[in-house]
Amino acid sequence: MVRAEQLWLSPRPVRRTNIADKAQILSAGDAALFEFLTAEDGRWFVRETHYIDNPLVKAGLSGPPLHIHFLQSEFFEVQQGTLGVVKNGKEHVITKADGKVTIPRGTRHRFWAHPSGTEDLIFNVWTEPQEIDHSFDINFLRNFIGYLADCTRQNIKPSFFQVVLICYDAGTVLTPGFWVPLWFLKLLHYVAAYWVAVGILGYKASYPEYVGVPNGAHRELDKSD
Repeated sequence: MVRAEQLWLSPRPVRRTNIADKAQILSAGDAALFEFLTAEDGRWFVRETHYIDNPLVKAGLSGPPLHIHFLQSEFFEVQQGTLGVVKNGKEHVITKADGKVTIPRGTRHRFWAHPSGTEDLIFNVWTEPQEIDHSFDINFLRNFIGYLADCTRQNIKPSFFQVVLICYDAGTVLTPGFWVPLWFLKLLHYVAAYWVAVGILGYKASYPEYVGVPNGAHRELDKSD
């Protein structure tokens, strides 16, 4: 249970939308659709559709901020439209003709619907290796997207500490536009995630409304929440 002083220190959604049984979900502001799929080889992947007429997409805000995955590499395959990707400070414009694009583990990057596109952006994204503990996986995406969408619906500013906790628990750290040692970023995120977000504010890294009850690949959830 959230204590009164924790709610006062950091407002949060009074209710969480149950998306655990949804095979596809919309991001904050209905800017992008996320479909959770399985490839023929058993690998999970997500198909993202960023709607070109949405104001957030037009403003280049439908993708995540700069971040680093320190446990996995990330892969993109554009199906339609134009994807903008920044890798270690260098911008790339990606289309279907480019095939599979790799973001190696430890790379500072972000992505968005590039303004040169003239149609909805559709691409597949996944990480490897898969099925490892506390990594970028479907549960991470459900928690991250579900939390931000609920904040938008309830007119609440997302908590930096909740976002950091969800990310760090999934092997991901946020990063500024300039180079910072990964060990230092991980240390800052650890303190913000577990000392502040969990210890002081009472946040969780995962919520059953977003990911469902633990089974198979799902991480164990705190039964008190």
